[in-house]
Amino acid sequence: MPIREPGRPVRRWRWVLVVLAAAVLPVAVVKRLDADNRFCVACHLHGEIMRNMIATPPATLAGAHFRARPPGHPERCFTCHSGEGVAARWVVGDRHEPTSMRLPITNEACLKCHAKQVHGSHTAEETDRFHELTDHSGLRLACVTCHQVHRTGGSAARTWLHEDAVRPQCARCHKDMATASGWK
Repeated sequence: MPIREPGRPVRRWRWVLVVLAAAVLPVAVVKRLDADNRFCVACHLHGEIMRNMIATPPATLAGAHFRARPPGHPERCFTCHSGEGVAARWVVGDRHEPTSMRLPITNEACLKCHAKQVHGSHTAEETDRFHELTDHSGLRLACVTCHQVHRTGGSAARTWLHEDAVRPQCARCHKDMATASGWK
């Protein structure tokens, strides 16, 4: 290790601090800004989605979540849309509207709040609720395949399901559903 001259400071630590601040500061800024959904909407041009989310009565599943949030728990875009890497991209000026979701909503985003509702411990004689059926517990579907979060036209009574999205998923195993019409 080289011997440093008396009176000459070690500059290596300054660079470490600069690099550390450059990595941490943007994340801290974005974490503060993302508490307000308008931050996300400002770049992603989701004005209609935002209007549907805050509508009364709720017009979408996202709106139902927004209205049902417990006191002190802000339902915000980042609650479901994880923002991995967004801080760095935002800071360097990458603020364009993507053509597709680079980071799709994962089941874990839903299950962090709804895991108890998806337990698959009943037979068909005991329930007709999809998530309660033991036969369905091994299926690997993205929650948002059937529960389309920002799509209008669903209803709370049907947990915001849309027949044209759900029926093809059911018909993968239940061939009779491919030609059946109407909901039960």
